[in-house]
Amino acid sequence: MPKIALVIGATSGIGRGVAIALASKGYTTIVSGRDATKGNEVVKEIQELGAIAAFLPVDLKKRQSIKDLHANIISTYGQLDVAVNCAGVAIHLKKTADMSEADIDSTFAVQITGFYLSMQAQLKAMLPNRSGHIINFSSIYGSNGFPFGSAISASKHAVIGMTKSAAIEYAAEGVYINAIAPGLVPTEMVAALGTEMSAPDADPRVKAMDMAKFYPSGRFGQPEDIGKAVLYLAEQDWVTGTVLTVDGGATAGHNL
Repeated sequence: MPKIALVIGATSGIGRGVAIALASKGYTTIVSGRDATKGNEVVKEIQELGAIAAFLPVDLKKRQSIKDLHANIISTYGQLDVAVNCAGVAIHLKKTADMSEADIDSTFAVQITGFYLSMQAQLKAMLPNRSGHIINFSSIYGSNGFPFGSAISASKHAVIGMTKSAAIEYAAEGVYINAIAPGLVPTEMVAALGTEMSAPDADPRVKAMDMAKFYPSGRFGQPEDIGKAVLYLAEQDWVTGTVLTVDGGATAGHNL
């Protein structure tokens, strides 16, 4: 019987790469996010590879939407084997005192509350079978400071905290919970960040940031790099509560 994998945030960027990676290894893959048009494009891409996929919508800012997504998966497929929480939010580079309440609320609603409630629903789906893997996306800024991005950094720290705590709670019940901390991967969201960094009214220190210098590998990451890391964690039964850093060496010795 094929294993069922859910990827929340799979309509573009890293999540899209993760969904394709899982599908390529035989998982029936549920592509989930807010944008049905983009989601179905990813589904079509997966199906053209000869794999099985479907799109199911979710809005991580709405609790009922999260519940409905997971209930739909169980009613349709009867199980959930792998869940990947990698939805992102737009990053606006501002000093902490200048960060708007709307940006703070949006970031925390998705990256903290949304991830937490998703993990709750996933645990309830997996525990009856005493089997499952949950992979939460943090960031290299989940264990480092992110100047001009304190809200997103705080949320990524929170993801690591909830991952490690839940991993301890459920390690003996067959559900393994880990986090991935990726470095910079060029996506639509990162492109928007680059535009903001070069804006005329941007802080001079933001304009002076040279992200490339942090990567001794000589390149930024690609969604495929992160997909390989997810595949590793999805198959491990004695790795839990860990944070797998996938950053081309960025945090090995550089001051972020």
